[in-house]
Amino acid sequence: MAESSEQTTVIIAIDKSKIAEKMFDWYVDRLHKAKSDIYLVYCVEGASLATSEGMRLSEGEWQKMYRKEMEEKKFIEEKYEKIAKEKNIAIKFDIRYGKPGEAIVSAAKDLRASFVMMGTRGMGTIRRTILGSVSDYVVHHCHCPVIVHRV
Repeated sequence: MAESSEQTTVIIAIDKSKIAEKMFDWYVDRLHKAKSDIYLVYCVEGASLATSEGMRLSEGEWQKMYRKEMEEKKFIEEKYEKIAKEKNIAIKFDIRYGKPGEAIVSAAKDLRASFVMMGTRGMGTIRRTILGSVSDYVVHHCHCPVIVHRV
C-alpha cells in the first residue's frame, strides 16, 4: 500500500461481476492509501428504469424485480465487506438508482471524489459504438480523473 498524508476520496464502481472484484483487488493492492475514504458505488437499474422509461409492469412484476435487485445488492455488499475485512480496509457503500454511467458521475460529484476507479469488459469498437459503454460515459462526463482498469 502506498502511504500519503493527503486525504483522498475514492469512488470504486462495482457490480456483481468478477471483473469488478478483480479491479477492486487491484486497487487495494496497488493504489490504496491509508487516508483514503473508499466509496463502493453500486447502481440498481432494473426496476427504477422500468418505471422511468415508460415500461409498464404489473405491481407483482415490479415487486419481483425489486426483490431480486435487493437480494443482489445484499449479496454484493456482503461480498465486498468480507473482502475489505480480509484486507483490513474500511469501505462505505453508496447505492444509486438509474443508469450506471449517470449514477457513477453523480456519486463522484456528490462525494467530491479525488478519482473514480472502474473496470471494463473490453467490448470491441463496433459493440461499444452501438451499445455505448459505461466507462466511456464516465470518462467523458466526470469532473475528476477516471481510472479504467481492463482485467
